[in-house]
Amino acid sequence: MRVSAGLCFQGEKIWIFKRGPGRKNAHLWEFPGGKEESGETPADCLVRELREELSLEVSPPQIVREADCEGIHFTFLRCEALNAPRCTEHEDCTLADPRELLQYAFCPADTPVARALALNAPALTEFFWDFDGTLMDTYPGMVACFVRAAERVGIMVEPERVLTLMKDSLGACARACAAGDEAVRRTLMKGFREEEDRLPPEHIRAVPGIPEALNALTRLGGRHYLVTHRGPLAWKYLEANGLQDCFTDVVLGTDGFPRKPAPDSLLYLMKKHDLNPARCVMIGDRPLDVDAAANAGMLGCLLDEEHRFDEHPCPLHVDSADKLTETLRPMPL
Repeated sequence: MRVSAGLCFQGEKIWIFKRGPGRKNAHLWEFPGGKEESGETPADCLVRELREELSLEVSPPQIVREADCEGIHFTFLRCEALNAPRCTEHEDCTLADPRELLQYAFCPADTPVARALALNAPALTEFFWDFDGTLMDTYPGMVACFVRAAERVGIMVEPERVLTLMKDSLGACARACAAGDEAVRRTLMKGFREEEDRLPPEHIRAVPGIPEALNALTRLGGRHYLVTHRGPLAWKYLEANGLQDCFTDVVLGTDGFPRKPAPDSLLYLMKKHDLNPARCVMIGDRPLDVDAAANAGMLGCLLDEEHRFDEHPCPLHVDSADKLTETLRPMPL
């Protein structure tokens, strides 16, 4: 089966449609179109389907992408809508900004096209990175250090609970384990820092796939910025892994900005380097990282290898650093 699908623009925006109940992929969004009939070109098919199904007249369609999905050959064609559509089979439609397409659940065949349109509006070139658990695989060492610090004050805590609490924040972990005792919390934090300072920097390795992602995105014209709550130890870890030259600029915890999800550190870097927020994305392993991105007016990308935050409404969500380049680079149409 061959299907034509229309990327129907109206000015800078694009029409998308929500499939009705009782149909395959019901309630998912799609680019409109239908099956090619015998002897039809993809363009002829699209013009006919849009006219019959939506009373939509369009400019001559131009093929921009072909793909196979679920045994169907899809041809995606770009055109200009000459009037507003009228829904008869769909349950909803909307005229969306291309970047907004990341917020919609699309049919499988349409999903990569929607993402390609979104990430070319405009292309992402400025990459902001969290440190712990995103760039560097520091959590195993951090958990071990915290468990030892807790044992020193007579607190026994399971490593998995420590990791879960740390995914909120280190401060939240210390408060929970101290059970509201401020003196114990301060002792825990002090002991943790002492234990962590004993870790040789060369023992802390980059998250698998991160060096390759940094280098690939740089080759595509990207620039990288580090935004972390850590102090200078973060820079030592980067140097030990040969990654220090990847970054255009760095904001550390010692620079005095409010902690994420406050956007202050991101806004500072955007202003300093005169960056367009539409070209910026913040990559982090916790909701507070992508929430900071939203608060700064940029995209967020959640690197969630353990699927701890599958329900978080982040527009970009990956479960492996190996997928970052494919997810973040401009996709041609």
